Amino acid sequence: MKRTLQKGFTLIELVVVIVILGILAAVAVPQFTDLASSAKQAAGQGACAALASSAVMMFASTQKNNAAASIVANTITSGGSFTTTACTGSIFTNSDGTTTTSCTGTLPFCT
Repeated sequence: MKRTLQKGFTLIELVVVIVILGILAAVAVPQFTDLASSAKQAAGQGACAALASSAVMMFASTQKNNAAASIVANTITSGGSFTTTACTGSIFTNSDGTTTTSCTGTLPFCT
């Protein structure tokens, strides 16, 4: 009996590959869906850190304590804005309007 050279894949091999890809997709998709909320939280935490840094830099340049509203006005943020301005507990709201981050601690050199 003469064997011919096999060209291509069998149906079983193709089904096995599709099943493996399906399993990998089922595991990977939930990990990527939560990245958006993590990124929004990180943006809020970064904005809070920028607010504290801005308060320190304003004190260094003026040598006096500054009002919370003045510190917020001089802080450049992207992806949202501060909706509550206070020396303690400023709140940063992302541009989507649903994710908020409360800044912990007291702003340095704030009156």
